Amino acid sequence: MRINPQIFREYDIRGIVGKDLTGEIVKMLGKSFGTYIISKGGNKVSVGRDNRLSSPKFKSALIGGILSAGCDVINIGLVPTPVMYFSLFNLDVDGGIVVTGSHNPPNFNGFKLAVGKTTIYGDQIKELGKLLR
Repeated sequence: MRINPQIFREYDIRGIVGKDLTGEIVKMLGKSFGTYIISKGGNKVSVGRDNRLSSPKFKSALIGGILSAGCDVINIGLVPTPVMYFSLFNLDVDGGIVVTGSHNPPNFNGFKLAVGKTTIYGDQIKELGKLLR
């Protein structure tokens, strides 16, 4: 399966639903993120989603991938992105990820990610992309 490297942006992962992002790709992303969390000494992740039509399916695939990597998941449900960041400080988790299309058009979706209590960006997101490929 070919993964578009352009989905790995500076501050998030995002792409066109059904083209750049499919359930299978999202599950692989979840497994890669879980593997990344474990490599940093963690094992528990909070996962939330926004209200885009593709987000419930993507959240399920993401959780499946994270679990397959050996991490535990706390499902924080349908939440605005800041609630995922709040969970980093108020739940016993080692990272978090939220399925969100943010301000992008409706045919897009994506992911904001954190490890520890810090958002990952730049080279860290690119490292995650390498794990995925």
